[in-house]
This record gives sequence, structure tokens and C-alpha cells, in this order.
Amino acid sequence: MKLSRMGTLMLVAGGALTVTAACSAQDPQPTQPDAPRAAQQAAAQQGPAVQRVVLSEGSDRTASRSAGNWATYADHVLVVTVVGETRHPVLKKEAERGEGLIARTVSLRVDNVLWSAPDAPQPAPTEVKLAAAGWLFNNHSGPVETKIAIRDSARLEVGHTYIKALEWIDDPCSGDPEKGSWEGLGSGDTIPYDTGVPGAGEFEGQVRTADQSKARTRLDTDEARTLRGQVISGTPVSALVSGLRVARPAAEGYLPQECDPADN
Repeated sequence: MKLSRMGTLMLVAGGALTVTAACSAQDPQPTQPDAPRAAQQAAAQQGPAVQRVVLSEGSDRTASRSAGNWATYADHVLVVTVVGETRHPVLKKEAERGEGLIARTVSLRVDNVLWSAPDAPQPAPTEVKLAAAGWLFNNHSGPVETKIAIRDSARLEVGHTYIKALEWIDDPCSGDPEKGSWEGLGSGDTIPYDTGVPGAGEFEGQVRTADQSKARTRLDTDEARTLRGQVISGTPVSALVSGLRVARPAAEGYLPQECDPADN
């Protein structure tokens, strides 16, 4: 029976957020009436427009940056597409204050199973619901909502596809091994994968091309050493799968998870 390990998942409804940076859309520049078509085409080739997203820090539930981490903690590595999202009601005290967090749950469709742990307690799912970063709201100067994303992590946006590592966690309030939930590992457990191209798609709430993701990875030596960075930089997905098959899982330090009836 798998039990929850030490580590906190930041995406708890009403949980505190540490806002560390804001990425704002660039102010539109006035268009000259006689602007050449070539300049417009060049602007279009720069990639998707930058959206306003607040980046927040979060704590990883488990290690997730290397093939060894995935082999140790993940039960399945899947190709998933986000097919829906649910907004949750804000807490009463935050509604009264006029500012706070709107929590979000996303629905994932499983498109392909890339790898499964030999001792996976449950078969790979066909669909998954996960907590995901939502929105900040502030109604003091009129209703305003701003997307939140976790730094160095995918936000999981509707319509986008990802490679994602998941682990099954047993329900601590039940002795039934069929009861539990699928959970991500940490910020390194997700790779953008639109149209089957590593690095293409959403990351930190921004949509990037594969070339943009590669350029970002080259500038970040820490990211370049991660499993995600290696795949984005050109390591084939088939090599990722082969690496997981031969990786030696580390000893897992499980901690008993106490039953909280309020969670059921």
C-alpha cells in the first residue's frame, strides 16, 4: 500500500500563496499606416503573445527532476491532454475581503501510456482530475482576475498536451486499495508536448514554441540538467522511456498519512 510522502502541495484551496513575480503582456505599439507587410510577418514569427501571469513558489511533493526521481516515485508516465477545468467557489472570508484565490481542478484525458512501474498498484487511468493553479482575484477596483502559475512548472491549460508522471496515493481513510487518487510528483513532472513535439505548448502559463523552450533551457543550466530539459533539448522521448526502464529507483521514505474526515 502506498502512503503519502513528506512534502506539501501548494495548490490547496484557500492555501497561502507566495507571489514572487508577475509576467505582464507587452503594451501594444501603435501601428503605422504604412507599416511594411514584412515587419508584420516578422512579429508573427516571434511566437505567441505574452499573457499576464503571476508566478508563485510552491513545494514539490516529491523529487521530480531526474529519470531516477521519476522511476522512484511515478507509477505511470503518460501523454495527457487537458480537456476541461473547474473553478471552485472562493472562501467566504476571502469573498468578504474582496481578494484571494480561486482554486481550479483540471480534467486530463490520457492519450498514451509511455511507461509503467513494475510494481504500480493501479493500472494506468484513462482520465485524471488534478488540482492546478487557478487565479488571484481582487475586486477593490472592479472585478479583476489574474492567472497563477507555479514557477518552473506547467499550469495545465485546456487544449494543451503534456508528458506527465503520476503516482497513485491510497486513501488514508479507507482500507480499500481501490480508493485513492492520482497525484503529480513536483514541478519537474510535466513536459509540454503539443502535437507530439517536446517543449511545444504551455509552460508557466505561457504558450511557447519548441524553439523558444530550447532557447530558455540553454540559458538555464539547472533546467538543462533536468529530465525535462534534456528532452526539450533533443533527447528523444523513446530514450526517456528506455532510461526509465533501466533506472534504479531509490529507497522511498514514506510517512503515514492521517485520515482527515473533512477531506471525504
